[in-house]
Amino acid sequence: MQFDEVLRAFGDFFDREGIRYAIIGGVAVTTWGRARSTKDLDIAVALQDRKQVVAFAESIGYETLQVTSAFSNHAHPDGAFGRVDFMYLNESTAKQVFENATLKPVLGRREVPVASAEHLAMMKAASMANNPHRALYEGEDVRVLLNVPGVDRNAVREYFRRRGLLDLFDAIDKAR
Repeated sequence: MQFDEVLRAFGDFFDREGIRYAIIGGVAVTTWGRARSTKDLDIAVALQDRKQVVAFAESIGYETLQVTSAFSNHAHPDGAFGRVDFMYLNESTAKQVFENATLKPVLGRREVPVASAEHLAMMKAASMANNPHRALYEGEDVRVLLNVPGVDRNAVREYFRRRGLLDLFDAIDKAR
């Protein structure tokens, strides 16, 4: 997958349309210090922009695999454009995520908003709560994110607690 080309296409669209966004998932974790492979590009946008985002993805050749109120998944028939997944955030969460995103160079190229280490760790907690088997690899992402200078570990710990994952957080934190 040519992440830089896909990022350019969607980034230009978001900028042109005034849509706030943040890179999340594996690409984002890489910008915070964990070199890891990923096969897709994950992007957070506000729920109110879902219809416009899905329409744009389809207009540039992506097939929509699934759309819910929280996510949409899109695959392109050309492997160079691969798969793009969107997470749709409610208004209050979107405000928090976008205000705390950091402009960072992604893939050594374009500077784009990347979700904060705290928000990424919280997203990883939600993922592990929904799919416990994901703890096998998401836990390492969280460990790396907890080591980002200035990260609010207490906020992340509280989020894990609310999701019923306090023991998992403590095990990850202990491995830091």
